[in-house]
Amino acid sequence: FPTFDQQRGDAWIVALTGAKQKFYTGLQVAKDPGVWANYAWGTYWSWDPKETWSLIVWFVYAAFLHARFTRGWVGKRAAWLSIAGFAATIFCYLGVNLLLSGLHSYGG
Repeated sequence: FPTFDQQRGDAWIVALTGAKQKFYTGLQVAKDPGVWANYAWGTYWSWDPKETWSLIVWFVYAAFLHARFTRGWVGKRAAWLSIAGFAATIFCYLGVNLLLSGLHSYGG
């Protein structure tokens, strides 16, 4: 019969507990702004340019992580996807504020 390594088993329990805590914290952090927006403006999502570009940034980096972990992208392909994510982030922070109009913008 295989023996159970107590230290290794404890390490797995600690790792899974930490992962579960991070998942629920992330879920709470993702949910709370929508609840606040519904209270403040009467809608969870208003398709404001800042909200939309923030979602685009999430999608680009989710595609990057997906490509790295499921398709094994490394090298130039992963680098270009990472650069696209960085460019989307910069546009979300600067371009939306200075060029587009909306609830979270100063330009337009």
